[in-house]
Amino acid sequence: MKGFMPILLVALLLAVAGNALAHGDGEETEAGATHISAFRATPFAEQAGLGEVTGFAFFDSDGARLFINLVPNGASLPQGTVLEGWVVDAGRFAGSGTNASVADQTYGPPFGDLAMDVLVSAAPYALGTGVLQLDTEGNWSLDFHIPNYNFSPYDVVVVTAESDGNAGDWDPRPGAPFFTAGMREDNAELAVVPMEVFGMVGPADAGMLDPDHGHFEVELGPTPLAANAGLGLASGAAIFHGDHAAIDFFIDLNGSPGPEGCLVLEGWVVDAGLLGGPGVSNAGDSDEAHGPPFGDIEMVGLNAAVEAAPYALSTGVAAPLGDGMLGAGYEIPGYNFDPYDAFVVTLESDCTDRGFDPRPGTPVLMGMLPQPGSM
Repeated sequence: MKGFMPILLVALLLAVAGNALAHGDGEETEAGATHISAFRATPFAEQAGLGEVTGFAFFDSDGARLFINLVPNGASLPQGTVLEGWVVDAGRFAGSGTNASVADQTYGPPFGDLAMDVLVSAAPYALGTGVLQLDTEGNWSLDFHIPNYNFSPYDVVVVTAESDGNAGDWDPRPGAPFFTAGMREDNAELAVVPMEVFGMVGPADAGMLDPDHGHFEVELGPTPLAANAGLGLASGAAIFHGDHAAIDFFIDLNGSPGPEGCLVLEGWVVDAGLLGGPGVSNAGDSDEAHGPPFGDIEMVGLNAAVEAAPYALSTGVAAPLGDGMLGAGYEIPGYNFDPYDAFVVTLESDCTDRGFDPRPGTPVLMGMLPQPGSM
């Protein structure tokens, strides 16, 4: 698949992620477990006057549900900045606690280029979980769920400061990391009264959603790698709902036999990197006014590599709907899809079992998104 590099990647982390990993010793989260962890402020947050902010992350690994709540304690965000949540898999550079592998690539590499795939597997992968919004209690909150997924590969929850406000031609990769919470440990002080903490939470204000992003549909056709997996006849569509930042996608197998074993088809929206990929790139440094995504100015080379590669945001795994149809619905709070260029469906040939690599597998369906101003 010449020149096709649908994906991914990202950002972040830093030495801070390495610190969070150290608490987990590379062990997997228990099956069906829910965890609650306190956030730690990074030096970037302290420099921005947010060092006294407190809060927690509450998540269900197998249910793929994440709740974030931050209490400002009198602090205010820098002008034009929004806070965005992420769950992060460290990548092979970080040592233990990683899940990067090629087990999901039986039918072809995700980038059409094995050398690029090695680079991407080595770097962190951050799954965006949306923008934190002010709730009626005066706190910053986020409630996120991704269909038919689990968080078992991920090591840390991170809240970043996006100094571009995620507006306009923004870079969907992470900005400066402000708060981190480990996903491999319970926080003892919070865990003893896990339900009471929700008394701090009120309904989020959805006022930042922009209805002008509109609704549109993207037709999905098979890629050259689809035939390798017995999906050469498959087709599909992705429907974008701009007024509430949601995507519904559907796949029709059209009689394709599919691969032997499991059939796990995952949706992604993809922003082309500076080295190419489908569409045009939006990678840039406009979200890094409060610090580099990796937490270390000496890692600018790695940051440049991340911006060069495509970034893919997972929209969940399609579930069977009957009669050879599969589909999923996905909503990400306080978000818009303007920077993205393509919608891609990948075949995850590792079946997304526990410990799977959260980066994309083999691309089997793809469609190009209309660019802003073209609708």
